[in-house]
Amino acid sequence: MAQASPTKINLACGGVFINGDGWINVDYSTSDPAVQRADLLARLPLPDDGAALVYSSHFLEHIPRSQAPAFLAECWRMLAPGGVLRLVLPDLDNLCRTYLTHRERGEHEKADFLVLEMIDQCVRRESGGELGRLYRQLKSAPEQNVELIDFVRERTGEHLLAGPTAASVLAAGGGIPRLVRRVRARAERLWTRAVLQLLPKAFRAQNVSLAGVGERHQWLWDLAQLRAVLQAAGFEAIERCEASSSRFAGFPFQPLDLDTDGRPRKGAESMYIEARKPG
Repeated sequence: MAQASPTKINLACGGVFINGDGWINVDYSTSDPAVQRADLLARLPLPDDGAALVYSSHFLEHIPRSQAPAFLAECWRMLAPGGVLRLVLPDLDNLCRTYLTHRERGEHEKADFLVLEMIDQCVRRESGGELGRLYRQLKSAPEQNVELIDFVRERTGEHLLAGPTAASVLAAGGGIPRLVRRVRARAERLWTRAVLQLLPKAFRAQNVSLAGVGERHQWLWDLAQLRAVLQAAGFEAIERCEASSSRFAGFPFQPLDLDTDGRPRKGAESMYIEARKPG
């Protein structure tokens, strides 16, 4: 009898997950039966000590810093002794060093993009924010912005010239649910805007954000901060990895952390940190 694959958990998976091979995919919202719906900041409906791997990409920065210890404690609870936690998230140290390098070289367009890369998602009050406006500008005149478009892809993994049309989404299969979600989200935004008009303008400007769920960053982490909170949660052997390296045997770098061309899926801004539960 073939041995069952070890349980592996992908938290806040979005649309990037593996169906089968022992993977349990979890997110707060989904239309795919391969993804379980759950509140990611509460106790998850998964057993104690049952997972060989817990993986989460670009989620920790979206939760308030004060809730990070509880989230990591939940990862600890689900991991089997000796299990591996792999986190992927923006690297504040990399962002700062890269910004200073380009500013000091006089490469101000790239340095200005680094400012947006660090700050926009922390402060935006509308969906897409300043980054969204820049991306639309670059896509409107790609032949005039080749260098910056390439830089954006290097930094964030964004394919500004590869956005799917409705026809291409449908041709790829499974497009109807995605299109339905987009239409529904737009309708909800329009309804929300209409209701907000009842509030005083000054209050809206200071206190209301129309950024989508999961758009805003609540904190930016560097390795030193992350190491401290992981150690406090009880993890050991905390190490930086690459998009293409892991201590977990057989880790599926593609599709989770690498694009089909071998580039980091989330760009050069990301750090890859692994920690182990003692056992």
